[in-house]
Parts: sequence; structure tokens; C-alpha cells
Amino acid sequence: MTPKKQILVVEDNVLNRELLVAILENDYDTLQAKNGLEALEILQKHKGEIALILLDVMMPVMDGFTFLDKIKQDEELSLIPVIVTTQSDGEADEVAALARGATDFVPKPYKPQVILHRIASIIKLRETAAMVNQFQYDRLTGLFSREFFLQKARSVLDENPETDYTIVCSNIENFKLYNDAYGRQAGDDLLKHIAKSIRDILGDEGIYCRYGADRFILLLDSNLERAHRKAFFANSKKAPFSTPKKISVKWGIYEIADRSITVEQMCDRALLASDSIKGQYNKPFAVYDDTMREKILREKTLTDAMETALAENQFVVYLQPKYSIGEECMIGAEALVRWIHPQWGFMSPAEFIPLFEKNGFIFRLDQFVWEQVCKTIADWQQKGIAPLPVSVNVSRADTFNTQITSTLLDITQKHGVSPELLHLEITESAFTDNPQTLVDTVNQLRKAGFIIEMDDFGSGYSSLNMLSKMQLDVLKLDRQFIQNEIEKPAYQSILKDIVNMAHRMHLRVVAEGVETREQMKRLQTVGCDLVQGYFFAKPMPVADFEKMLKEHRQKTQNAQPKQQKSLGLRTLLIVDNDEKFLKKARNTFEGQYRVVEAADAQSALEFVEKHGRDELSAVILSVSLPNNQAETVLNFLNQDASLWKIPVLATMAAGDRQQCLSVARAADDFLCKLHPVFDLKKRVQHLVDAAESHQRERVLLDEACRDYITGLLNRRGLQASVNALRAEDLPLAVCLFDLDNLKMMNDTSGHEVGDKIIQTFADLLRRQTRAEDIQCRYGGDEFVVVLKRINNPETAVRIGENICKTFQKSLEEEQIESSCSCGVATCKEIDMPFGKLLEQADQALYVAKRENKGSCFLWKK
Repeated sequence: MTPKKQILVVEDNVLNRELLVAILENDYDTLQAKNGLEALEILQKHKGEIALILLDVMMPVMDGFTFLDKIKQDEELSLIPVIVTTQSDGEADEVAALARGATDFVPKPYKPQVILHRIASIIKLRETAAMVNQFQYDRLTGLFSREFFLQKARSVLDENPETDYTIVCSNIENFKLYNDAYGRQAGDDLLKHIAKSIRDILGDEGIYCRYGADRFILLLDSNLERAHRKAFFANSKKAPFSTPKKISVKWGIYEIADRSITVEQMCDRALLASDSIKGQYNKPFAVYDDTMREKILREKTLTDAMETALAENQFVVYLQPKYSIGEECMIGAEALVRWIHPQWGFMSPAEFIPLFEKNGFIFRLDQFVWEQVCKTIADWQQKGIAPLPVSVNVSRADTFNTQITSTLLDITQKHGVSPELLHLEITESAFTDNPQTLVDTVNQLRKAGFIIEMDDFGSGYSSLNMLSKMQLDVLKLDRQFIQNEIEKPAYQSILKDIVNMAHRMHLRVVAEGVETREQMKRLQTVGCDLVQGYFFAKPMPVADFEKMLKEHRQKTQNAQPKQQKSLGLRTLLIVDNDEKFLKKARNTFEGQYRVVEAADAQSALEFVEKHGRDELSAVILSVSLPNNQAETVLNFLNQDASLWKIPVLATMAAGDRQQCLSVARAADDFLCKLHPVFDLKKRVQHLVDAAESHQRERVLLDEACRDYITGLLNRRGLQASVNALRAEDLPLAVCLFDLDNLKMMNDTSGHEVGDKIIQTFADLLRRQTRAEDIQCRYGGDEFVVVLKRINNPETAVRIGENICKTFQKSLEEEQIESSCSCGVATCKEIDMPFGKLLEQADQALYVAKRENKGSCFLWKK
């Protein structure tokens, strides 16, 4: 049953009001108000529900004329038809009511049939007008609707065949982001603002509409359009188009040359012109030309051919080698897709890849590449060729596919390929689309064993914040960035900073697009890990790459015996019961180390006791060994100072990461077994080099760097040790100690007693701090300790307090009245001047001595 329409009866006389309700009750629902004020309150509650108002003119509180004036000010209420009722016979009231927006006038006494017919006619007329209005006008902006504009524009063109016309289309830059950032209401306000601006500037000159979303379309006389272009379009960043949030409007212009096409096609050409200047600063408008049309036709041709091309294997995978700068060898490849069409020949990826990303075909093409690469790796394995990892592209569209992890795992498992051999390159621009979704996807892929590379870093969409959130393995520098770095000296320091930052985050750095020896040398100087580009080799068919790989393997094997003979072999102990990992490690370190294997803690400790102090260069320890055996090995190595020089790399399986992480952190470094073998090799080499560096530091700190009374470092030794600090030693804590009353003890009891106190404190520092920490007698009664890798400032304060308390207690046993105070300052940046850090510790020491001698105080800003 159709619900009754609702009528508001506004009448102060009760009898008249009840009479009107009785007349209406069979056909309508009614609401009643005894004056204009009460009627306004009802309208606010039931806005949009009332079909008509019956209004008396003469009423207390608020009369009918005032009521009409009020609703006329409201855009929605002014659309409700009003029939005025009055007993006056004069025309003045009728004219006054009609002038204020009343729709009709009915005298009293009421004639039921007349009232009902007039009400029905007016409601029907209003609904018909509303339908026409809804078709013709956009509800939000009040401009023509899209459909009505297309009709109106065609009529104007047909009626004026001799007049030249132009279609103009708008495009608001980043309108979706604007809506997301400021809310839908702000977006609606912006659209209304632009619509009003168009009306204000053009008035009746031309026709215009809201074409949809943030698009506005205008049809203008060409002479008028050209006259307005500079004043109107070129100033679209300024008032009236600018808002407080600096929105930029782009305009596309199609000068109508072909009237045989539809108006909608004309609009499409203007739309294409506006889209062509997206993101181009200081270019507010673009004029459509035939090159844009040719682009559309070309894209359609490619789109029509892409399915057939995939089915007929017209897409071919090429491989471009990657080289390790440090090891001077080929260590991987990047897979690049090529389209070799039977008629068109070799097609540039720059032509079809952006199109496929836009139309969604890229996911199917990427899957084809993933499949072909895994087939190739499996083929190498069957031929006995040790495979190299191959990087494949993961497009932005791929990362939002919830099934991407399972899809990739299905492909690798189908061909028997380990996920760590398939590196996934995710373009840097994808990190700005939907960060959290991407973070979740990357985490799933890494957990499944894939290596993740950020591609095109430095291309303009960098997000250092995302680098901190995203778990990555490789940072790949954009080719244009590399070329700029060489051509512009200002880029050189930036490149070095990026490489250092990546290494601190345990990321390897790949530079692509290396084309000259100069670029190669520069990348080598700044510590870049891997390179690829035409300087080494162009992308090539798989068969050619396989031939190159075989030649490289043969050359490497022939060179190995000479290397062993000239360098000799150091010993590497691997404590693990995972035969698959042991085999991988043996192959990795063959020719560089003598690999000794131990399947459990007992075997490992027996070897260390017998050979470790003199022969052992490093230990690779699995923290996944049962019964806490990894902790047993670590505790043994940590308790014997003669074994501290042996670095330990902890390894863990992907599934054990959370439960084993605390144990792994007690080692010098840790690595997931899913990482490729060259990453394992790099980590071990880094630890061995660091251990040798520490040994050299100890040799350098000879008697000239030591205090003759305590054997601790003197100021010269302190400076040398501080200069040798590395990023791995961060965060640091500097403790500055001052022995209270030492001068008085020297004066009253003699220097022998003073020297004894100094020696006692030096011995205490050695016992209470680690061997890797830096201990120094800074001068007289002041001592400095640099604590390495102190993550929590409170830990440093606690160490300082324990030293102060222990020192005072030891002196009390000797019946010596003295104490020491301590100031602590912390640092997380390797570049912070040590003098400034020492100054902060000195300020903290001053507070400790002033407030409570014998205490420890932390410096704070």
C-alpha cells in the first residue's frame, strides 16, 4: 500500500484547524501547528517528508507572512509548495503572500472539493518539476547534469553550424586524497566552490555542467574560450579556485573540429587532454591534438592484442646479470619481460607496461614471468648448474591481491624452487598507495621465504618512514639517480648517505643503470654492494645468460686452487644439525675457510677447547638447537675472555624468529636461514673483519696510549678508541667519574695512598664493565667509561650507581673516607661530537656532586 503524503496545517483557530484536518484525513496524513514558530520547529524535524503546507496569514507569535520569509531563506524548505488561507476579501493579502513565495491562495470558508483538487494538482506539479529538475541539474552544485548537458550541447552545435566551439574539461589534482584527508563534506564544499566560480566568471556565456565526480565540462564559443584562457585557466591556482588547502585544477581543451562525432566523444578528448598534464606543476591547461588520439588508438590496438600475445608466447623473459662489487663476480640476475610481436617486432616495455598496469592485465603478465623464471631455475638445477637468485617484478596491482603469497608459493613449489631464489622487486611508488596493506603483504611474503627488494629508490616517491616500518632485504637505486649522482657532484654525498643508511638497516644496495667506468668506481667508493647495467651486460635471452653463467662458474672454479694456495685457509665452526643448511654453508665457504661441523653443543665446546683460541675465525650457531644448546655455547664463549675475540653469527629458521630472537641477540649478529647464501657469506666476512679490526685496535693502544698507574687508557688512547667506534656500537653511554676528596687525601696521607685509591678504582672499572667497553683515566681524579650498545639510559645509570656504591664500600673496609660521583650522557648517533657528549656527562656530574656526593645522575635536555 502506497503511504499517504503528509501535509502541514498551520492555523491558530482550533475549529478551522480541525475542519481542515477532517477534509484531508481520507487522502493525506497531517501535522498541525498553531503559529508560524511552531510550524518552523515541525519543519526542522520532518524536513523532506512534508508535501505541502496549508498556511493561515493572521496568527499570533509569528504570522504567515513572516513564516513565508523564513522558509524562503532555506534552500530545501523553499521548495515546499504553500497554499495560503485567509478570510480577507482584499487582494493585498493575496499579492503579499504570492510575492513571498506562496504557490496558491484559498479563501475562507473552505470548500472541501476545491481544496482537495488544488492540493492534488499542486503536489503533482511539484513532483513533475522535481523530476525534470533532477534530470536537468546536478543536485550538489546546481549546474546542468551530465545527461542534460550532452543534449543541450548537441542542440547548440546543431543550431549554430557556423560558430566555432570548444569543449573544456576540469580535473582536480588529488581530489580523492583531499576527500580522504579532510572528509566528504570538505570535498563537497570544494565542488560547490568551483561550480560557483564557473557561474561567476561565465554567467550566461556558454553552457556547463558537473560531468561526474570532480569533473566539470564547459561548452564555449571558441573566441570566448581563447579570451578567457589566460585569465581563467592559467590562474586556476589563484582565487577563486584556490582554497585554504591549495587545490590545483587542470583543464583539458578540445577545439571542436569534427562535429560528426558525439558530444560524449568530444568530452572524452578534453578529458584526455586534462589527464595528460597530471602532476605537471605550473601547467594548468593542455589542448587536445592528434597525437593524443593516436595514443588512444595505439593503446586500443595493444589491448586487443595482449590476450593473443600471452597465449602465443609472444612475451619472452630476458635476464640481466647482477654483479657483486666486493667479490667481483656475478651473483644474480633481474628478469625483464620483452614483447616480440610477429608483425610489429620488438616492442619497448615502456610502451606496454604502463598500459597493462592501467588496464589490470599486468597481474597475468607478472604471473607468466614468475612461472618462466621458476622453470628456468628448475632447469638449471636439473642440469647441475648451481642456480643464482633471480629478481622478478611485483607490480602495484599485485600487492593488493590477497592471494599473492599463495600464488607465488604455488609456483615455486610446482617447480621445486626455493623461495629465497626468487627475489621480489616492489616499486618504490607502491609504498605510497596504501602503506598498511603493503606492509602486511610484504611481511607475509618474507615469512614465506621470499627476499624483498625496494625498486626505483630515489625516483621521487621516497618514504624514509616506510623504510623504518617495512621489513626489506635490498634497496635498489633508480638508474636516473645514479646518472644524476655522477653528473651532479651535490648528489655524491647523498648517495653515500643512502648507502650508509641502508647498511645500518642491514639492507644490501643494488645500483642499476651503471653505464660507465666512472659510475662503477664511484659506487665502489661509497660501498655499494651490487651493480647491474650496460657497463657489464645488457638484458639477454635465457639461453645466452645460461652460457655466460657456465663460463663464469668455470672461471671461478679454475681460480679457486690458486686462491687457496696463496691465502691459506682459516677455520669456521658451524654448530647446526640441519643437513640442508650445512650443505649450503659448505658450498658457500669452500675455498675460503676450513669448515668444521658440530651437530650439538658438546661437540662444539670440545673443538673450541682444543683448537678455538688459536685457529677459530668465527662461529655460525643455530639458535634452533634443542634443549637450549645454543645458550650453552654462547655462555661458554662469553665466560672465557680469551674467546671473546671469536665472533658468533646466530642463525634461525623463519618459524623460530620470535621465540629464538632473544637468544640470537646475545650473539654478534643474527640471520634468518631464508636469506641467500651470499648474504650469509657477507655477514660472516663482516664479523671476521670487525674482529680483526678490534685486534688491530688493541695492538695500536700501546704504552703511549695507557696511563702508567692504572694501565687504563689515557686521553690519547681514549681519543683513538672513540675514533674507531662504528655504527654497530650504538647506542653509547658515557660515564664520567670523579673521586671525591682525592686531593685532600694526597695532602693529608701522601701520594702513595692517593695512588692506591686510583688503582683500586681502576680495578673496579675493569670488573664492573665489559672488555669491549672503553675505560680511561681522563686525568687526576677523573675517569671516563664508554659503554657500547646500551639501549636503555637507565641501564647506564644503574651501572654507574653500582660502581659508586661498590667503590665506597671497598674504601670503608680499608677505613678510608672517600667516595666517587658519576655523570651519564647517552648518544644514538655516530656523528655526534664526542666532546659534546663528554660535556653533557660533565654537567650531569656537577648535579650529582651538588645534590648528593657519591650518587649518579643522567643528563637530560
